[in-house]
Amino acid sequence: MPRSPDISVLVPSWNHARWVEESVRSALAQEGVEAEVVVLDDGSEDDSVRRLRAIEGPGYRLLAHANRGLSRTLNRGLAEARGRWVKFLPSDDFLRPGCLRTQLGAADGAVAVFCLPEVVDAEGHALRDPAPQAWFDLPACEGSAVRRRLVERNPLCAPGALFSRDAALSVGGFDASLRVAQDYDLWLRLAGRGVLRVVPERLVAVRWHGSNQSARATEASEAERAYALVGALVRDGLDAWTELFAQDEEGPQPAFMRRLVASGLRETLPFVRRLALEWRQQGRDLPDAAWLEGLRGLAPELFRPAVLDHADGSAG
Repeated sequence: MPRSPDISVLVPSWNHARWVEESVRSALAQEGVEAEVVVLDDGSEDDSVRRLRAIEGPGYRLLAHANRGLSRTLNRGLAEARGRWVKFLPSDDFLRPGCLRTQLGAADGAVAVFCLPEVVDAEGHALRDPAPQAWFDLPACEGSAVRRRLVERNPLCAPGALFSRDAALSVGGFDASLRVAQDYDLWLRLAGRGVLRVVPERLVAVRWHGSNQSARATEASEAERAYALVGALVRDGLDAWTELFAQDEEGPQPAFMRRLVASGLRETLPFVRRLALEWRQQGRDLPDAAWLEGLRGLAPELFRPAVLDHADGSAG
């Protein structure tokens, strides 16, 4: 019986004939680990499948199906994967040499390890706009430090992730109802099961070519982000999330409130209100902070002491 690989690199492919060969070959060229490369073509209408059929290599598999969307495609990949660890590599991105070896070496005791991306343009050159790169750049951190950052936004680059297949399956895989925030949702679910770790090395190249799904926020993408974050707050419990901020000098509730407000998601306001109520019921004043003042028009009850002192503390 053949030995199972350490890592399954899942390459979801859809109409990326221009880049898909480079993406796959970058995964096949990785050294120092046992890896398989599973390409899942999601009904491409360009030349992708013909190009992919011409590729050969140990552990290489091409699975083509009618278009079903990214989340369902990735879930098929999770079902087909034979490795303990999974690498999600979109077909327009590519791995730098040593990526898999470095991440696997940092995976002990974690359910997911994230590296930093190098954001490049369509031709693979360094992107002139520094904003996308800055969005993803994080220092070395893990555990609660990563979870605290996830409250405000998702700075974890999906192609930079190496995660436990079993852990991903245990939390239900990728949510098939999501089209853009399926990675953010999965990171939040995995964070409730174990340690997320960031290795601050640029080990994957991410193309920023104008048609990226995450290139700009839309009403639909913000709704998905809210769905993922609110789901995590409800699923894990607000007390567990508040505990992550226990060491902050301003106090756990205000620190957590500040991160929720910084998310820009109106859907978090009921949770902000509950945290404010808890803080006031401990006999403490709300902080005199600009970020809280900005809520006056959206949640005026936060500024009415009588309500804060006597409400029941519910999140509704």
